Amino acid sequence: MVSKKIKEKMEEVINGCLECKSKPCMKNCVMLNDFGEDPKSIFKECIEKNKVSDRMTYSCNMCNQCTIACPKDYKIQDIFMESRKLKIEKNNGKSPMKGHRAIEVHQYLGHSNFFNTANKAPKGNKTKRIFFPGCSLPSYNSKAVGNILDFLQEKYDGEIGSILKCCGKPTQSLGQVDKFKKRYDAVQKAIDDTGADEIIVACQSCYEIFKKNSPNQKVKSLWEILPQLGLPEHANGIGKDSNVVFGIHDSCPTRYNKEIQNGIRWILAQMEYKTEEPFHTKENTRCCGFGGMVMPANPKVTHAVRNRRASEYKTDHIVSYCAACRESMESAGKDSVHILDLVFGETYTKASAAKRNQRPEIQWMNRFKSKKELNKRK
Repeated sequence: MVSKKIKEKMEEVINGCLECKSKPCMKNCVMLNDFGEDPKSIFKECIEKNKVSDRMTYSCNMCNQCTIACPKDYKIQDIFMESRKLKIEKNNGKSPMKGHRAIEVHQYLGHSNFFNTANKAPKGNKTKRIFFPGCSLPSYNSKAVGNILDFLQEKYDGEIGSILKCCGKPTQSLGQVDKFKKRYDAVQKAIDDTGADEIIVACQSCYEIFKKNSPNQKVKSLWEILPQLGLPEHANGIGKDSNVVFGIHDSCPTRYNKEIQNGIRWILAQMEYKTEEPFHTKENTRCCGFGGMVMPANPKVTHAVRNRRASEYKTDHIVSYCAACRESMESAGKDSVHILDLVFGETYTKASAAKRNQRPEIQWMNRFKSKKELNKRK
């Protein structure tokens, strides 16, 4: 079914599409090419059939790359997001894609008490700030989660607590509006209960979610504040003698946040690691393939998006500040590290490079270890 709202958005594209000969939107979007010649023809067919297929609806990475390429800035991802919401509504609150059952399990575990914790500032200090590491980083590197909290507590005189929960972005991405609100309300209550008026996030998706849904707290990215606080002393100049050149991968949610982008480059410069920029970088960055919960719905698109992104780098070594992006680039065959691996590690060289594939059960084990790391510091 094509709702009135979705039809209006589609007709706006159909009536205003310039039919560019070079089709920049199609060149920049992998998934659209699976469904037609251009957005105009794709949406015309959807209106004629009064249907947006489940597969098409859940194949959009929600990365905005097509909009950036479009001379008229049509927000095509909004059409697919509205379609997701409608399908959820018509399917009793669940995604029609069987593959998304894995996302449901992930969200169930991610919001369960077993993998969550909320801690006020230690030693009876006033909790002015909360550190929120997100899901992907705690599932990848629990030691880094504990180390960065130690550093923040030192810099903020112990007046910072921590919360390990999922912000609910995967739920929102599926189009589950009501379920997202319920889950986010629980996250917001945990924050409010600490009394903190500032949230420091290490995850770019969390940053985006909190900015939109937590107006009563200041929201800052870890990558914005580290240039203000400085790095741990041992990290300064640690990469000076490294023989590795790192390609920098910017995540989609930070596309328009120059402060975060510049912060990452400041950190790498302070560590004195050599870096390279791919052709699509900063505001023009390309999706790693992880966005939009596409993998369980359309693995073909995910693999194509992921491999295209990885192929843009001359170097075999990539540094990300999103743990999900890190995992995606590693799956594409790159030696892929998170920036906190470098901040809290030894000098990274070609001899250090080794595959760090993380099986799902290992990820959840790391998530539980992260809970223990945060609880140590309460």
